[in-house]
This record gives sequence, C-alpha cells and structure tokens, in this order.
Amino acid sequence: MSAATIRTGRAQLGLPRLIILCGCLALSGLVNASSSLSTSYSSSSDLTPRASENTQAPAYPSGQSRARGAQEAMPGRPLTATFVNPGLRGERFWDMVTDTMQAAALDLNISLEVVYAERNPYLLKKLAIQALESPAAPDYLLLVNEEQAASELLTIADGHDTHVVMLLNGLTREEALTHGTPGSLHPSWIGSVIPDNHTAGKRMATQLIKVAREGSPTRQLHGLALIGDTRTPASIARNTGMVAGFSQDQDVQIDRILEARWNTRDAEHLTAQYLKWVSRSSGQNDLIWAANDAMAEGAILALESAGLTPGVDVLVAGLNWSPEGISMVKDQRMLLTDGGHFMAGAWAMVMARDHADIEDWSPRTVNFPMSPITHDNVARYGPLLKNPDWEAADFAAFGLQASWDDYGFDPMRVLTQMLDQQASTSGSSPQATATQKKTARSSAPMDAPQ
Repeated sequence: MSAATIRTGRAQLGLPRLIILCGCLALSGLVNASSSLSTSYSSSSDLTPRASENTQAPAYPSGQSRARGAQEAMPGRPLTATFVNPGLRGERFWDMVTDTMQAAALDLNISLEVVYAERNPYLLKKLAIQALESPAAPDYLLLVNEEQAASELLTIADGHDTHVVMLLNGLTREEALTHGTPGSLHPSWIGSVIPDNHTAGKRMATQLIKVAREGSPTRQLHGLALIGDTRTPASIARNTGMVAGFSQDQDVQIDRILEARWNTRDAEHLTAQYLKWVSRSSGQNDLIWAANDAMAEGAILALESAGLTPGVDVLVAGLNWSPEGISMVKDQRMLLTDGGHFMAGAWAMVMARDHADIEDWSPRTVNFPMSPITHDNVARYGPLLKNPDWEAADFAAFGLQASWDDYGFDPMRVLTQMLDQQASTSGSSPQATATQKKTARSSAPMDAPQ
C-alpha cells in the first residue's frame, strides 16, 4: 500500500518511516534545519528567581474533613503546594494552566505558590530545589518535565518530605527506564496527570482531511505542519498523532514539517516562506496543521498577507482553547482548536488533595482526554473560554471516593459545570450569585454527576 508523503527540505519520506522516527524521538531529523524555509532565533534568560504568585486558600474550621460519599462542605487540613511554571508570566497557555490550578486550589483548601522558570530548564531546576530546601517547604511540588528538565529532581525530592506530582509532560521512554513510574522507584513521586496529546494531534489531521475532502473528494491534497518542538513528551505525542492522522489518506502529501517554536512570529515567517516556495513551484496548499493556536494564528496572518482566505482557500487547525483560537474558529478562519489540556494543573490539585485525604492512596498516572472546539459547538462553549470564570467550576467534585476508583478528569465536564452554574444564577444579583456558588459547593455530593 502506498502512503501519504512527508517532504522535509528536498527529501521525501513515506509516512510509515516517519512514524518510526517519531517513536525514537528523532522527528527533529525530519525538520530540515538547513532548508531555506527554516529560521533560527536565540534567547537568553538569567537564573535569578522571579517573583512568585500565591493563592492563599480560605481558612476552614479545624477538624473539617472531606466526605467520602457524604455531603460535607470542604476538604480537610490545609495543604501547601508550589508550582514551578516552566513558561513565561503572561504567556497565554501557561497563564491558563495557572488560572485553573488556582481555582482548584481554592476549592480544595490548598495554599498555592506559583514561580516562573521563564522557559529556562536550568532555572526550573533551581526553583524546584529552592522549594524543596526551604524551611517552609511545600507539602506538594508540581513539576512539568519541559525539555526533560524535571526527571533528575525526583531523586532530590526523595530526600525531603515534599511529594511530587508531574503534569502535562511526563517522563520520556528513556527517562522511565531509569526513574520508573509514580511510586515505583521514587517514594516522593505520587502521580502524573497527562493529557492525550496523541489523539488530539491525530484528530486535528483527520478533521482537516475530512473537511477538505468535502470540496475535493479525489484529488491529492497538499499541506504544511507547524510543530512546536521535538523534545518535550507532549509535543512528541502531538507530532506522532499528526503523522498517524495524515497517514490514513494516501493522497495527502505534507510538503513540509517546520519547527515554529510555539510562537506566532516564527509561524508567520515560516508559513510565508513556504507559500513563496509553493508559488515558485506552481504547487498548491490545502491544509495547515499547527501544534498550538499561536502558530495557527501566525499561519493565518501569512495566508492573509499572501492574498489567501483562511478557512476557504486553506484550512487551518490549531490547539489550546485560547481566546484567540476561539475567535478564529468563530469567524471560521480556523477549522478547530483542540484542547482542555491546561486543566492538568487543576487535576494535579485534586490528586494532591486525594493523596492527603485517602489513607490507602496508591501512586498512579492519569491520562485524560482533550476535545475540539469547532464551528458546531463554539457558540455554546466559546464565551466560557474567551472570558473564563474558573471559580464557577467545582473541581472538588472530581476527587475520588475511594483509592481504587478511577478519575473522571474531563475538560468538557468542567465547561458543562460552568454552563449549569450560569443557568442557575442567571437573573440573580451578584450577592445572591456568590451565595449560590458557596451553597452549591458545600452541599453537592462529591460524586454528583456532571
């Protein structure tokens, strides 16, 4: 059977080979760094720890504990947690992670401190070690294994009383050979909360093909893939999902896979250069797969500068559920924005609370789904994501009733909660709305269906 084709620079590679290379963490070999389509930027960051944010959980009466099947008000003893955010303060995605984490911390009686590593893996390690060695070390340290910067911290954490939860980026396969799974080799490591990036990346590709085929049932389709990086586990999973999705149609040819480093500027530049190449070669471009909304936005800007209409001449898919992505889906410049993965921070808070409250807790890795916001559901969910009020969600409702239960982490359930909250408070005064929120949280059973 023939396969769809990926072109990188001047090379052509069949998709089956590409899948194998991705599995070996070698997708970077397929991104032609020396190609005229590539670009390079340098940045530096000092190792001075940045100011932190602190979300102080409200004080609850002593002795109040979380009910297991009963309808009690709030979780038990106050907990402390530090999140080493690997991103930049003000960076859209990482702000969304922090915002949902802070809302969950308020629900769960957790005092949360957030410090920023400014996309510097060395600073990430330094901040984590400072937290572990602090006289007021937190009960829980929340880490993202960005660029494999966090794995060695597990050994250091074993020498302290702080527990570690990993989120978003877990260990690579190679790291897992050394460090195992939560609780297996490192007693400090109680769990990981990982979104299903592979399925999201695949879904984006298959939806691009599906919609493109509605207008062109038989002809060969050509496309561009803008990836973020080839190092972090989440990005690798998203990239391999993209490859798997496009490989389902033998008449899809991905002309270039280009690393746009998660940002709009690089994506706009690379897409503009790609479009010039397409024009010079008398080719065509039907699809653009972008690993996040920022890169999708850059691609859209380049398309518009070239006189093309995104959503009509070229289909674009992104990922993040960002307000910008929601707007681009709403005005039909973008086919979809997949996402919900930023709620991993909230789920990490839930896991920490359960670890503290459940005596026979067992370490685990929890994989949770992501979902697309499309033209079909953007009117329903878009307003919630453009102007989110995460405190309207009840993250405590996602806690376990017993250690052997499975988590039902699902971002769409959170959005449904928020819609229900809006419906129940519509027409109420601000004071009444606040009272209803408080009452709903204190009276709802922990396993109430959402």
